Amino acid sequence: MTTVLPRFEGGRRELGVSFVVGVLGLAATLAGGFVNPREAAHGYLFAFAYWLSLCLGALILLSAFHAARARWPTVLRRPLEVMAACCPLFILLFVPVAVSMPHLFPWVSPSPELGEHALHLLEHKRPYLNVPAFFVRAVLYFGVWCAASLLLYRWSVRQDSEPERSEHLVRMTLWQRRLAAGSLPVVVVCLSFAVLDWMMSLEPFWESTVYALYVGCGAVVGAMSVIGILAAAGQGQGQFGALMRSVHFRKLGTLLLAFVCLWAYCAFSQLLLMWIANLPEEIRWYRARLDGGWRWLAALLAVGHFAVPFLLLLQRRIKESPRRFALVCAWLLLMHAVNMYWLVLPALHPRQWYPHWTSLTAFIGVGGLFVAACLWLARGGYTVPVRDPFLLHSLRVPSHE
Repeated sequence: MTTVLPRFEGGRRELGVSFVVGVLGLAATLAGGFVNPREAAHGYLFAFAYWLSLCLGALILLSAFHAARARWPTVLRRPLEVMAACCPLFILLFVPVAVSMPHLFPWVSPSPELGEHALHLLEHKRPYLNVPAFFVRAVLYFGVWCAASLLLYRWSVRQDSEPERSEHLVRMTLWQRRLAAGSLPVVVVCLSFAVLDWMMSLEPFWESTVYALYVGCGAVVGAMSVIGILAAAGQGQGQFGALMRSVHFRKLGTLLLAFVCLWAYCAFSQLLLMWIANLPEEIRWYRARLDGGWRWLAALLAVGHFAVPFLLLLQRRIKESPRRFALVCAWLLLMHAVNMYWLVLPALHPRQWYPHWTSLTAFIGVGGLFVAACLWLARGGYTVPVRDPFLLHSLRVPSHE
């Protein structure tokens, strides 16, 4: 198998360009932070949350495939492994978030302007919302994510170099499945608490038990969209999508449709329950995002993140066409960015959409470094796990399945 599957040797120029663009984007964001630190901090948090969500979405999807013992996704597993293995990069990229905490989270240094009632509520949350506990939990989150992602990537790449009839091939597949099945619940729980710490606590007086699932579903949708684009764009020899057939695109599209629906269900159920309850502490979060200029982004999400992709992904001919499917995936990636922006920035500008250039530079900066890290890991390696015992089954999936 390794004799007919060339390694991925391209991307050298793209790696350099991505790295330079990333550094320049972060430098521009830093410069903007000296002028308007709160604006730059919120823009950076939006960018950090978006790109980290793609990394963690890939880890969740990869772990779910292993835990379910799914065979058909073997051919598209390597990009997921590469994206997930870039998690250590976000430890470094978390430093600006940590430094900007006073500009992001009102619970760090509560202002008397919040009012006596708000200060009283914050005092009750102080055992959880305090700086030392915030950092301890962050270390735990990254420790779990990095351990799971790096081990899955290392074992898969190590399996590539094993002899074709080695007894270690099946053993390493079992290691990956057991690790994925055991770590998946912990990875998801860490993601849930990280969303609470880094996004929900931007407005600490608001609480939702659906919020983390809502963000997590968006992360998985984003990761699958990246895979769809890579597979469609990389149909040539030595590319990630060279071995994917229409049946793989159809299965990936069907799974993507399911998570688009789950994302929409979480979004609607959260809104419906809080709208019915009509409690001041709960509706304040929605008032900030459904009034003024933000309402147009909310309407765009309802149509663009659900209605349009839902109707498109119902059609088999679109899912089986790499080019058309890639266009749907690119649109969903854009909508995922709009969604993360809509979740973060209204905490700074409630009821008034006020775009700032540091959000764009931060997005380009974090994204450039993430893309560069992915290309650096992928270069020189096989585009699929060539020694996986179930690769042939994945390549021979009947078209009627």
